[in-house]
Amino acid sequence: MFVSSERGDRLHECAERFGTPLYVYDFGVIRERLDALRRHLHPSISLFYSIKANPNTTVVRHIYEAGANLELCSPLELDIALAAGADPRRILYVGPGKTEAELNRLLTLGVRYIVAESLQELELLNCLAGRKGIRADVGVRFNPKMAIHGARLKMGGAARQFGIDEEQVADAVRLIESSPFLRLAGLHAYYGTRILSAETVAANMAYILGFAERTMAEHALELDYIGLGGGFGVPYYEGEAPLDLPELSRKSHGLLEMFARKHPGIRLLMETGRYVVAESGTYLTRVLYTKQSQGKWFAVTDGGTNHHAAAGGSGSLMRRNFPVRAWTRESGEAREYAIAGPLCTPGDTLGDRVTLPPLEPGDLIGILASGAYGLTMSPVLFLSHALPREVLLLDEKPLVVREKYEYAVPALRS
Repeated sequence: MFVSSERGDRLHECAERFGTPLYVYDFGVIRERLDALRRHLHPSISLFYSIKANPNTTVVRHIYEAGANLELCSPLELDIALAAGADPRRILYVGPGKTEAELNRLLTLGVRYIVAESLQELELLNCLAGRKGIRADVGVRFNPKMAIHGARLKMGGAARQFGIDEEQVADAVRLIESSPFLRLAGLHAYYGTRILSAETVAANMAYILGFAERTMAEHALELDYIGLGGGFGVPYYEGEAPLDLPELSRKSHGLLEMFARKHPGIRLLMETGRYVVAESGTYLTRVLYTKQSQGKWFAVTDGGTNHHAAAGGSGSLMRRNFPVRAWTRESGEAREYAIAGPLCTPGDTLGDRVTLPPLEPGDLIGILASGAYGLTMSPVLFLSHALPREVLLLDEKPLVVREKYEYAVPALRS
């Protein structure tokens, strides 16, 4: 993954100014990704940023102000969205384990897109809406029976805790029709994540729209929205090619155009987090020591998998390296290193067999493509190290957006 010399200089300057370990997010890259999605997705699609990918309050605020809606799945994410200034009418809320307090808050706030994932959740929503004396609009997430190929993490086509099985959606429709305080407003599906195939994404869209049309016809429904999922991937590993958005447009435009003309009142929702933020981010860590052990070179760094579990292989079926950049003071023949963090566990490696120039204590290492699911999916309390700072580059100016001990919702910076 290429890093321009100008961007490399900015990253190095941030490390010198703010110290390491450090996450740096370039909002210029985020803006480019949002613009690319708008250019290539059909105009009938409303884009939602999945804030689980990177829930930093200031990052979320700027993405929201750039025009994206927000997709959430926890009470703390809701706190973050509200702190970032989000309108509840631009929030999509999903998740298989919503509590009564959580659902009650969503109804009180007037969150527009509440998506239920079980028949019991629908019954609870009806009870809560009845207590408030309102009729609540609710969506139903269905679990497709068709498995897909091309998603690095599949969330449909098998037994899952997510959604209601496709064959049981008719039961959900009848339950809602018999519930005096509910109205079925939408259908939603999500096949998987890290999809790099335009053909796979287009096939997902076609399947979801086909199922929605059959369901509407069978039950004489008028829906407000259909959630088409998302799951757009980015290339992390050698041999992976980026998702071809122009190809996706060619494969899906006709289908979406036909649906939009046939159902002009239905909004089509797509959510993506990783695609928007992943390549904007770099995790920076300094070399503390270099050593050999049984013929293998190690670079021991001040940051590790407690800050960046994904780079250490968490969530992957096999251990592969994220793209790595090093800023070194010595020149010479490159060698293979294991990049090991400071934790007292052999699993604390940010990279293994990474070919780099000769490293010395004080050299800077950057783990690229780290803007999504870096800090947010890492065991930050393991062995009780401080958090890394987070910095957002806004028009190339650095802004600290999380300090070392802001473990919950970092304050909104401007």
